[in-house]
Amino acid sequence: MDKREQSILQLATLAGTLLIQSEAEGYRVERTVNQILSLSNFDQPAVFSSASGLFLALQNSQFKEESPVGSTIIVRVKNRKNHMRIIHQVNEIIGQLLDKSISPQEAYLKLNSIQYQEYTTHNQFVWTILLIMSYVILLEGGLGDLVIALIPTIMILFFKLSEDNFGLNRFAVNVLMTSSLAFVLPIIHWYVTTRFNLNIVIGATLMPLYPGTAFTNGIRDLLHGDYSTGITRLIDAFKEGLSLALGVGIGLAISYGVINLWN
Repeated sequence: MDKREQSILQLATLAGTLLIQSEAEGYRVERTVNQILSLSNFDQPAVFSSASGLFLALQNSQFKEESPVGSTIIVRVKNRKNHMRIIHQVNEIIGQLLDKSISPQEAYLKLNSIQYQEYTTHNQFVWTILLIMSYVILLEGGLGDLVIALIPTIMILFFKLSEDNFGLNRFAVNVLMTSSLAFVLPIIHWYVTTRFNLNIVIGATLMPLYPGTAFTNGIRDLLHGDYSTGITRLIDAFKEGLSLALGVGIGLAISYGVINLWN
């Protein structure tokens, strides 16, 4: 396999891995990787993607001694998080490659440049506040609800930004996060001020956390016949929602238990 074929294979591997890590649909991953592999001199590229792995191969349909030797790569993908921005950028870069605006080497460098790009802490803080404030307004909350909603918003940002430092999996972090905010809000409502609707604040705070996109992508994978990936994504979405509900239940139970004990 010459250098050009190797660069195409590396590019396809990186693009597919980024898409899986960003929770792209299975058919989108396979279509993108197939488009990249079709640029090689091999006439029989093969791709299979799942929610946790990527399998790709380059080979010729008829073996000849003078034919280049094919190659197979298997990638295990462990960490997945919804990143629509990365999916969009990967699609844009591969589109430029297919239009021959850039070379495979340039496309690889561009993909590597977006791999570690993240929103700044400031941007996450501002947009999370605006999103939760929007849900408060949507649920017909008042000024008191908007002000109090800042408290769980800050708590969510703390847990999200410190998630890697807890040494816990996402399920446990979600339970800890939602139980903390569900514990604090009734205490504030009982002892500090009653000028907010507890249900509206909790509901608005939880709305951005539920995995609606993951659930939708799971359905889309099922409709495209990719049952293993679709079922895996639906289970992940259900597990995410369960962790949030479980945390809220635990937090409210402890909070009202403490209130009853003090009174």
